Amino acid sequence: MDAVILAGGKGSRMEDSLPKKSTGKINKIILQIGYKADQIIDYIKKNYPNENIEFSIESEPLGTGGAIKQGLKKATTDFVLVFNCDDLTDINIGELEKLQENTICIAHPQLPFGMVFEENGYAKFEEKPTLKEWVSCGWYLFNRKDMISKLPDKGSLEYDVFPKVKIRTYKHENFWVSLNTKKDITEFEKT
Repeated sequence: MDAVILAGGKGSRMEDSLPKKSTGKINKIILQIGYKADQIIDYIKKNYPNENIEFSIESEPLGTGGAIKQGLKKATTDFVLVFNCDDLTDINIGELEKLQENTICIAHPQLPFGMVFEENGYAKFEEKPTLKEWVSCGWYLFNRKDMISKLPDKGSLEYDVFPKVKIRTYKHENFWVSLNTKKDITEFEKT
């Protein structure tokens, strides 16, 4: 199965001049990039010369929908794994692939701060709880041809596409962390 990794942003939440980057093990990786694309390409070619990695470059920001559409056009497999470079998880790709339909992976979020419950006028505190609600964990399985026809050339996956398509959920109960800031990375490295 091919994979499209979304890594086109500036990485501004990281408070650094380095662009986002990610890699992994799968049949073929399409790295969807934009900001500082030349630096990312040089880095990948230098550090991963034997990996099957192609680059899909946004000359202007396309939004998540447009970026995915551009990346899917470089894929060759019927189903393509698509994920954000800053979402790490141990999703079983083999189990996900068995679904053979457009799928969004969902998980329980952990709050990055403490939650306060009020009881009889007094606070009960729970540090960084994991919530019972489900949220997108930034990983998707897409039917390449179907989604290319539904994705905009420029626009949002979340606002322009998901409200209009039928998409299966894959409930992931295990490891998932979103690394959006340097603090997130520091906390993750402590574990």
